[in-house]
Amino acid sequence: MASAPEARTSHDAESSSGEQSSDENDRIDEGFEDIRQDEVLLALEQEYLALSSILPLHRAKALASSPDALCGSATNGGEAFRAGGGTDAMYGEMGFWAMASILRAVELHGGLPPTPGDFVDLGSGSGLAVAAAGLLRPHAWARLRGVENSAPLHAASLGVAEAYAARGPRAAAPELELEEGDAAQVSLEGATLVLAHCTAFSDALLHAIALQAAAMRPGTWVVTLTRPLPVAAASGWDSIEARRRTVSWGAATVFLHRRRLPDAGPPMCTRVAECTAAEAAVDDGEPSYRSQVWFNCRSCGLIGSDGICAICASICHAKCEGLEFAAHSLFFATARAVEAAHPRANAESKVAPLDTAQKWHSEVSRFL
Repeated sequence: MASAPEARTSHDAESSSGEQSSDENDRIDEGFEDIRQDEVLLALEQEYLALSSILPLHRAKALASSPDALCGSATNGGEAFRAGGGTDAMYGEMGFWAMASILRAVELHGGLPPTPGDFVDLGSGSGLAVAAAGLLRPHAWARLRGVENSAPLHAASLGVAEAYAARGPRAAAPELELEEGDAAQVSLEGATLVLAHCTAFSDALLHAIALQAAAMRPGTWVVTLTRPLPVAAASGWDSIEARRRTVSWGAATVFLHRRRLPDAGPPMCTRVAECTAAEAAVDDGEPSYRSQVWFNCRSCGLIGSDGICAICASICHAKCEGLEFAAHSLFFATARAVEAAHPRANAESKVAPLDTAQKWHSEVSRFL
């Protein structure tokens, strides 16, 4: 009973013929090949590379793992592990083209709010992602902010900020504001796009960021790397996209979350929404798959190609310890998956799990 068609691992995608995989989760940087041919972006890349030469990746990694890397106010274990040099891969950077693709994806999904707000990078490292945001969208931001826990890395990043400012006034773009501090304590009020390169963040830090993000306005964005925003849907965030992008160490999943718009209506699991809208869930005897973000839940036995949509993951499975991101690919929640996703609904009625699941979602939505 597969919820994802022809579910395969990434190894299955590597065929001897060299043909591109039909599984969209196996494809990297899909849809953004054209931006690498854009002459304006190529010129901006040269400015970015000039800034990156001030604080190269290898030097930033060394600073991040130095004994003095952790500032006194820091309290989270993931940052401490990184600062202690637990692994070389704990420090990484987005890179120019990853930032370009993220901002393009945001545009394709409705764009930033019309009024300029703050770009905030939590765990800004060298400050280059903040600089890239300023280069790529100079009119979009009221402020360009970066917060880094590592004292020596923050000190070195100030050289990048100085070089960015030395470029002179460019389309009234704001200067880089790079500060040393704890990402868990940063106010996100006024931010329109928050970037959290959270591969090495502890669960406590990621949850603290989610709490701070509650102050953000409808239509704003939180972008996370490797891990999604915790209980996104239940906190008023819609999981818009989860695509693999090329960053400094290779391919990583980039999650795009948008603060739910007032007229968007209550969140509802994709299968329930399809059924209640009288849309055909089965076409010629086959499930009607749609491209979406979906999850596994080991706690409920939903593994492999059996899974749940993002709404169910963050509302009905919010307390499940075995909840894991599966993919952004073609997916259809089977009846078994919906029943497992709505334990309260199933306890109330064993006859019509979809109807009771809809009622359960309506009840939950009153508290969002």
